[in-house]
Amino acid sequence: MKYRTLEEITKLAGVEPVEARRDEISLRRQRLERLATLIEAHVGRIRLFSMMEYVPLKERVKLRQDESPLSIAHRDALFREQGLAGDRLGDAVDFFQLSMREAHHIFCDCNYSGAITPAAVAARTRSVAAKKTFGELWRSFTRRFGLA
Repeated sequence: MKYRTLEEITKLAGVEPVEARRDEISLRRQRLERLATLIEAHVGRIRLFSMMEYVPLKERVKLRQDESPLSIAHRDALFREQGLAGDRLGDAVDFFQLSMREAHHIFCDCNYSGAITPAAVAARTRSVAAKKTFGELWRSFTRRFGLA
């Protein structure tokens, strides 16, 4: 292993300020919380994708469905103003900064046990929004044990 100074590493690595990352995480949480609120307020049937994990990724990002959480989100003027491009899965993954695993957890009918209600989908959305990042867990750990 070659020893390098902090200045050398900074030139090689993509270094971004911690505050910028915190703002990004906060924006993601706010958007997901708003999505959960919109889903919860939805009156009527809510439709999710079925077995989306078996659809090839190139086709999966194009998935859309009427009365899905994605179409509910796209009807929101604020989300469209903030840059939500459409009601396809790929649009939501980009806008809400979701991994495919998180998108599957929220938007696929797997493991809902037949209880696909707006409240159930909103609860899953909130669970993803509340998930702590590694950085948050690390800061909590270092504060708890006096390492910070």
